[in-house]
Amino acid sequence: MGRFTGVVTAIAVAGVLLVIPAGASADVQPYGTNSACCFRDILPPGTNGRVNIAELGAFLANGTRPKHNDDQRDLYENLVFAVPGLDQAGVEHFFKDSTFGVQPGKTESTESPRPDVTIVRDSDFGVPHIYGTTRAGTMFGTGYATAEDRLFFIDVLRHAGRAQLAAFAGGAESNREMDEEQWRLAPYNESDFQAQLDNAAARYGTKGQALLDDLHNYTAGINAYIA
Repeated sequence: MGRFTGVVTAIAVAGVLLVIPAGASADVQPYGTNSACCFRDILPPGTNGRVNIAELGAFLANGTRPKHNDDQRDLYENLVFAVPGLDQAGVEHFFKDSTFGVQPGKTESTESPRPDVTIVRDSDFGVPHIYGTTRAGTMFGTGYATAEDRLFFIDVLRHAGRAQLAAFAGGAESNREMDEEQWRLAPYNESDFQAQLDNAAARYGTKGQALLDDLHNYTAGINAYIA
């Protein structure tokens, strides 16, 4: 897996983010700190989309899936049987809690890929809760956690966006058709992609520069995980 450069394909990390006020360390905050009430979400099949050789071997041998690979699937599938008539209690049953932070006694792992960011995962679903002392650190942590869970998928979409899916994932007819359609819709070459980045600040001012900074920090987090 090579390093990520240039245009970044946007991937939503299956986690929650919190920027801690400047001057603080990236300490983990108590469950619910600075969190609005009652947000819930679902990500079928699960947070963990990563599979290594050992995990693939276990699945092929006996069907064992990696942890958090499909632990939200049943919630999502059963939702279709709850309508019409879905009420608040039903929402709480079919969607998992997405409050900032991890409840006491439910921390699965804690890591700090650099000093200004801490990533805590809950034991129920393995969701990354990302704490940063700066916006840059938070975006870095988002890229790092996304790569932990979705690195291969990111690379698939990166090649699909360049109309190179067949070359990356195989020359199946569906892959070739997707490449052809992508090229018809957005026939960008590498200089076109780079120009979008180069012109962002000049065209959109401080917002364009902020987006560039976010992309660079996000990409740095991905590359840090790869390294």
